[in-house]
This record gives sequence, structure tokens and C-alpha cells, in this order.
Amino acid sequence: MSRRKIDDEVVRDLVEGPARRRPPEPEWRDTLPNWRASCDRVLDPPDLADCAPLGLPVTDDDPRLLFHGSMRPVATPAINQALLVVRTQLQANARRETGRIGVIIDGPKNTGKTMLMQYIGRHYEMRLNELYERDEDRIPVIALSVPAQGRGGARNWAAAFAYFLGLERDGGSDPTKSICHVMKHCRTQLVLIDGMERLQPGADVQQTFAFLEHISDETGATFVYCGRNSRSIVDPMTRDRATKLEDNEDPWGDHPVLCTSRLGYDDTGRDKFRRIVNKFDKDLRLHHHEPGDLTRLAPVLHLRSKGYLRALSQLICQAAQRAILTQEERITEQLLDTLAVGRTIAI
Repeated sequence: MSRRKIDDEVVRDLVEGPARRRPPEPEWRDTLPNWRASCDRVLDPPDLADCAPLGLPVTDDDPRLLFHGSMRPVATPAINQALLVVRTQLQANARRETGRIGVIIDGPKNTGKTMLMQYIGRHYEMRLNELYERDEDRIPVIALSVPAQGRGGARNWAAAFAYFLGLERDGGSDPTKSICHVMKHCRTQLVLIDGMERLQPGADVQQTFAFLEHISDETGATFVYCGRNSRSIVDPMTRDRATKLEDNEDPWGDHPVLCTSRLGYDDTGRDKFRRIVNKFDKDLRLHHHEPGDLTRLAPVLHLRSKGYLRALSQLICQAAQRAILTQEERITEQLLDTLAVGRTIAI
């Protein structure tokens, strides 16, 4: 295996100096060092004692302001069920030379598919590190997005895998053999593929799955495919399409499908939504916050977000940050009413 790489943050420290202040930026997971850094990063809420005291101005790099900018994913019953499905599939595939199946994550836009996939990968890698100690030569998880189309419409999947793994490419040579060697040597068990909706019907899908099936066959890795309509994209490429179906026979294949959705306004949807809001409530770090303050606003948040997790996250995070900056230090219905999320503003 090639020499160990260092993550982007360390590179910036070497070039700019560790003391230089920088504006907040997303936590990219596009390379192995960055993925490992995201797995190692502590996501616990900051202690109020470590933040600016009440009444003092808050800077952009205040720990509370940064934490409430995205907050950590909440472990909902849906996430726990998804973890069980993927763990069961990994256990079933662990010793198989052939006959492996993957997992599909499907659902409408803005319903938390990518977050769920990343949570699964991060949880699995952290669990292995806890069970068997950290091993720099172990790469249990590879996380990729569908690469952009290149010249002639082809997608360079080999380059995407090589970039994540940090493999040095020699001119125009094909790194596929090296990728398979590294994945087998480093015991890669889970490959996460996001953005499946970018694939175009026809040659694009066929060429993609020809490559991914080769990687799976050569390495034994289990694949998780994520994206809108991903079932209709993945399923035809992973099942028998030659045999005629019997009357009333289920046309779908054998890949388990995890379907995300918005949370509706029926009794079940309202209850699930309230439970999720209650999880966020427990993570808030506001000086005047009382347990249950946010949970009591669940009906308001449900209407504002329309049950979509992306909108809910934005509402809660923006409200918490505004509460900090205005020194209200508590989320109220009046404060939520000042937020622009989902609204048209005449200017």
C-alpha cells in the first residue's frame, strides 16, 4: 500500500500555520484521510462552560455557534432499523465468494438519504475501531459519489476509487488491479455509492454496473446504493431479466430497499416527528433553554418543514444560531417566525 496520506486540515496547518483563523467550511469525506477524520471527530455538544459567557459577544468560531450550524445526526428508530439491515447483509456476505447482495437507499428529495448512508458507514467503521482497535492498514469503508461524465459520456469509476484511496496513478494506466489489491489487503467490506440518480439509462448504467460488479467480485465488498429512484436504477442491473414473470409475481429483485420519506400529518407521522424533535431538543446548548422547549414546538416545526428532514434541520439550526447571536438563548415560536426557511420575502 502507498504511504500514508494526511488530511486536508493538516495540509492547511502546514502551509498557513495552525494559529491562523479560518471561516467554517463543510466536512468533506471525499478522500480516505478526510473520511477517517470525520469518523474520529467528536460530535458531542459543547459544554456551556467552554463557550462565551452569557452577555458577551459571540464570534463566528464560537463552539456553540459552529455546533448549532449543523448539529449531529439524531439516532432515530429509522436509523437503528437501517443499521440492522446493513449489518445483517454484511454478516451474510462476509464469507461468500459469490452470491452477495447489497442494500438500496431510495426516497424523495430532502428526506435524509445521504445523511443515513454516511451515518451507516461512520457507525460501522467506529464499531470496528472499538472492537479491534484502530488499524491504519484497515480500510473497512469506501465512500464515493457518482463521478461526473467525462469525454464521450463515460464515467471514470477507477479514478474515483483511486482518488479516495490515495493511489498514485502512472499516466493513463488503469488502476483497477491496484484498487482491488488494496481493497482485499485492507479488508474493505462496505462501499457507499451516493448520487445514483445521476446515472443515465442505457450505456451509462450498464458500464457503471459492469465496473462495480467487477470490484465486488474481486474484493467481496458489500455495496450500498443511495439516491432518488435508485431502486429502479439498481434493481434491473442486479436481477434476472430474462425469465418471464408469472402472473402477480413481484417484479423486484433481492436487494433490500430502505425507503426514506417525509413525515406526514397522520398520528404516526406526528408521533415520529415529535420524537425526532425531542432528540434535537436534548442536544441544544442555549443558556435559557429548558428541556422540552423545542419539543413543545413540534407542531409548528412540522407545518413549517412539511415533514422534510432537511427543512427541519435548517429551521432548528438557524433558530439556535439566531438565539445565540441575539442573546435570547431560547427557541420560541416568535423566533421561528423570523426565519426565512420555506418562505417568500418581498424585498
